[in-house]
Amino acid sequence: MFPLPPGREVENAHGRYYLAEVDMGKLLALEECAALSLAAPPWTIDDGPRGPLSIDRPLFLDIETTGFRSTPLFLITTFLHDDTGEFRFRQRFARNYSEEAAVIAATLEELANARSLVTYNGKSYDLPFIRTRAAFHRIRSHFDGPHLDLLHTCRRRWKGEAPDFRLQTMEHYFAPLSRSKGDIPSFEIPALYHRYVRTGHDPRLRSVFRHNLRDVLTMIRLLEILLREEATPREESKLEG
Repeated sequence: MFPLPPGREVENAHGRYYLAEVDMGKLLALEECAALSLAAPPWTIDDGPRGPLSIDRPLFLDIETTGFRSTPLFLITTFLHDDTGEFRFRQRFARNYSEEAAVIAATLEELANARSLVTYNGKSYDLPFIRTRAAFHRIRSHFDGPHLDLLHTCRRRWKGEAPDFRLQTMEHYFAPLSRSKGDIPSFEIPALYHRYVRTGHDPRLRSVFRHNLRDVLTMIRLLEILLREEATPREESKLEG
């Protein structure tokens, strides 16, 4: 198999999967970004018609799948912002289709330890997708905490200021990253993964890991901007790896 990003094999009750971890500081350096400045949670943010939403111990989450519906997912990147000071991204990867269940179970366990969830289009896509695949594998899925879907927040805040509200569009206009350096288009990812499982020899797989990391980092940076603009009156503390 083609070498994966540095990591290790992990086993749980549903099988094995591959875990890669990246420190926030390392990723910011790779992306040539300044350290983030976020008030320590909890945060309060306007959630539109639902009113103010309190976000505490949030889990940022983004998935990579092999299709839009009822197909396996293979990579989930999370970032848990808690009080441990271990600002680290976790990337759980299914090296083949049989490892999907273990990836999902480990992610749901981490979500159960969070108090809230932050996604981008996750109410319509990521969370329902995970729940559907969990049901397929007979894995119990339960999360009823606060869920901030940044897609809707960005639509309210930047209506008319961007051509669309795709995550990478929001990134381009409001939280730029250097995606031109080795990024892979989203539409190519499913075929690339199928080829990797079949042959074990697609060198672009590392670009998929980086792509997913960038998506989660962009969510964090967008939330930082939104909270700053809402002038949440809390003391700022730097998020550094």
